[in-house]
Amino acid sequence: MTSRPLLPPRAALASSLLLLTACAQGMASISPSTVLSAAVMIGDAVDAAGRSTRSGSTGSSGSSGVRIPRSPAPTATAARVLQTADRYLGVPYVWGGNTPETGFDCSGFTKYVFAKQGIQLPRTSREQARVGQGVELDFGALQPGDLMMFAEPGEAISHVAIYVGDGRIIHASSAAGEVTYLDLGGDRAAWYLQNLVVVRRMR
Repeated sequence: MTSRPLLPPRAALASSLLLLTACAQGMASISPSTVLSAAVMIGDAVDAAGRSTRSGSTGSSGSSGVRIPRSPAPTATAARVLQTADRYLGVPYVWGGNTPETGFDCSGFTKYVFAKQGIQLPRTSREQARVGQGVELDFGALQPGDLMMFAEPGEAISHVAIYVGDGRIIHASSAAGEVTYLDLGGDRAAWYLQNLVVVRRMR
């Protein structure tokens, strides 16, 4: 399938300067990467070892060059998930952490937040990428409350975040050092846009 850059050249170059947001299984260094296929379905996005295998693109607009349409209203369950996640803004990032008292890593945060709504997730981002319903890698298909997984090309999934809607995520970020929001239409989003490989929806 033909692919085209997800980001304009300057934003793509800037992505190499971003810190990799590590997760429960731990990852090292960041490198420039290929981009997503606009038509990739999640079942084909990672191989049996949880490594990213496909590349391609989305649309373009905004400072990051990505077209991010307005999201639908969250379902009742997703709204509760997002309200719960918001309560833990500012909780420190701690590798291996899975409670507000110990701090959170990325998958510890998502597991804890969803458990508060009776939805049990596996512990690591790689395992979380295999539960729920697969969603097309297209911002037009995303809904608030979806889980977004990230991996550099050929590497295992290394990060997970919760999609808030309208191009924003909430996650436990090693780069920020805490639970925080990130605007995927902003200048700091290059790494995430280039390395999104899986989206899952919990029912």
